[in-house]
Amino acid sequence: MLRWSSLCQSLALTAALAPAGTMASPAAAPASVIEAAGPDLPVAGRSLFDELFEVGASGVPSLPFPFPALLQRVSLQLDPGQPSGGLSVVLIPLGRSLQRHAAGDTDAFRYPRVVAAVTGEPTATSAPGHPYLRDRLYVAYHEKAAALEVISYNEAAGRFEFQLVRNYRAGATPDVGYASRTLCLACHHNAAPIFSRQSWDETSASAPVAARLAATGLPYYGLDWRHGVDVPDAINSATARANLLGTAQRLWREGCAAPRREAAVNCRAEALRQALRHRLTDGRSTTVDALAHRPALLEPLLANWQQRWPSGLAIADPSLPNRQPFAGIEGGRPPPADAELRRYADIAAAFDPLALRAPLETWPGRSAADAVRFVGALSMFFSRADIALIDRRLRALAAQHGVATDVRQLALSCIGRAAAGARLDLDCEGAEGARLQARLALRDGTAAGGSGDRLVLPGNDGIGAVVLDSTSTRRGAAQMTMHLVPSRGDRSVRAASGETIRRIDVTWPGASTGAEPPPVRASVTLVADLAPLDAAIDRLAEATLAGSSDALDAAPLRRSAVLPPLLASLGVSPAAMTSPAVRPSRTAPRLADPVPVRDTAWPPDLQPFARQCSQCHAAATLFPPGFLRGSDDQVRAQITGCAERMLFRLAMNARQPATRPKTPMPPPAAAHAAAFLQSSDRPAMTARLEGLLAQRSLTPAAVLARPYATLAPCVAGTD
Repeated sequence: MLRWSSLCQSLALTAALAPAGTMASPAAAPASVIEAAGPDLPVAGRSLFDELFEVGASGVPSLPFPFPALLQRVSLQLDPGQPSGGLSVVLIPLGRSLQRHAAGDTDAFRYPRVVAAVTGEPTATSAPGHPYLRDRLYVAYHEKAAALEVISYNEAAGRFEFQLVRNYRAGATPDVGYASRTLCLACHHNAAPIFSRQSWDETSASAPVAARLAATGLPYYGLDWRHGVDVPDAINSATARANLLGTAQRLWREGCAAPRREAAVNCRAEALRQALRHRLTDGRSTTVDALAHRPALLEPLLANWQQRWPSGLAIADPSLPNRQPFAGIEGGRPPPADAELRRYADIAAAFDPLALRAPLETWPGRSAADAVRFVGALSMFFSRADIALIDRRLRALAAQHGVATDVRQLALSCIGRAAAGARLDLDCEGAEGARLQARLALRDGTAAGGSGDRLVLPGNDGIGAVVLDSTSTRRGAAQMTMHLVPSRGDRSVRAASGETIRRIDVTWPGASTGAEPPPVRASVTLVADLAPLDAAIDRLAEATLAGSSDALDAAPLRRSAVLPPLLASLGVSPAAMTSPAVRPSRTAPRLADPVPVRDTAWPPDLQPFARQCSQCHAAATLFPPGFLRGSDDQVRAQITGCAERMLFRLAMNARQPATRPKTPMPPPAAAHAAAFLQSSDRPAMTARLEGLLAQRSLTPAAVLARPYATLAPCVAGTD
């Protein structure tokens, strides 16, 4: 009996033995750009999508229908005051997903694919333990296919999961399963979401696409699809951030590895410390000089980097080339009629997600500059609400247990100007480049707040613009002193050192009796209040070494493992950390498209196809076509029907990438693509296909001379 799993194992072995220097293969790309697929089912935990919709908790998923109701459930976790409410949605009628042909050749604009991405934060006052969806949840809906495609993060496994929801329609029970990672990673090289780069001409932000969508007169589920490029830009930015999560996890687990467990734990503790400081200071604490003086982090990190990735750590590019579906249409000509849409849905090799993409950049791992990159990526694991809560607790603890030596003041001399009795304008300077430019509002002679347009602390610590909230005004016979507290959104303002700017006092003199106006003075009070957070991280390291926690071990960085003990150390009660519970799954995750087990061995004529194509074409799917599904005779008939397109794709392996009209098969990112070029299966498959085409009086040259979209479609394999 021949099982598909044994075929996959043999393919992996073949790829490992592939000779060096083969053309157009993954061997030509940095190893870290193309991720290993890994198991299809979660190795630990489950996806955010499963948690949010309680998939598996009762055996029946709680998926609202229609699609806007599902998006509304997601929106409940987000701050509605953000752009697009934190949930960015575009319509893509002629895109590049596997579902692009689901609407057929004529209905692409009646049934466009809807792509939604969480691009925003939860509210600043969200309860501790809230779900963090930003950059971590992507859902695409295609009504004609009655399907959802989902990419969502699994923090327990430290990876994105790929899922399919079938039978998503009114009155039906949705069927939720995990997708083949081998299939998904053929395009998603970094095991993370991908999206087009600007100017997003496939989406509803494009004028020609929007015009054709509007011409249908359809409401498109009541979604707000008429928008500018800001919406797809937000999705593209989210995918860029999402692709760094895997890099941060790799450096957390492997970059901080050390022969002594204590050194490894201390490395992660220092990385966590710097990541939280990075967020508290808006990134200003994370400098090359600052991290160069953190040997607990820097020494193991750079040593591991040079040992594990001596050529540097390549960062995959999640952005696909922008594609104009109607490129080539003469100016003034209307968009094509429905009958012409097939050729516009075809994806040329230059725009195909299957094509190999050069690394976005390479982190060399030779200096503290790479530690800066690591800390910045690691800081993205915490939400805005997480950081706001830590900030509030630090301020509260400082107020309760303030120590005089933890406070310092900066003196500034100002030039002030009163404007019509309703505003005071200040331009203040101090030692070492300190500067404050502010506008203060007056109401009935009392300060009513204002704005600091520019705030720079000594050492060129440029904080930028801040809001100035008035706490009190003290008036005397000769002067008025205004007490102001700077803030930035939901957090206090901090120096690069981490100190909180507790307040800014402005002393405005009374009327002058001399030739010179009396001076205006300001003082900035800073409080060093990070010691409790440092102590909390140290306690977490001690707990990890003692075995009572695994938060800083070589497991993935999990927000759910790190935050509760830190917040408890900062005085947050366990009751306050109880977020709305998500019931644990009581059913095992399942595959959306399980590959069948054959009871008999493949006949010799089909073995090359089974060895090379089974990872993507053996399930009962339309996209990609499951031509290896069924009995031997059915498989032969399906290969015959697919012969034109299969021969065309195989022939692309003999061409240089720049000259290919289509990407080759197997996909260039497939683990076995390099070995296939040198294997005996390639000529055997080619000869078999040429023989089938000869029976229809077709030559290979005639097939290759035609546009790919005009070749007989490959449709096979569904039940």
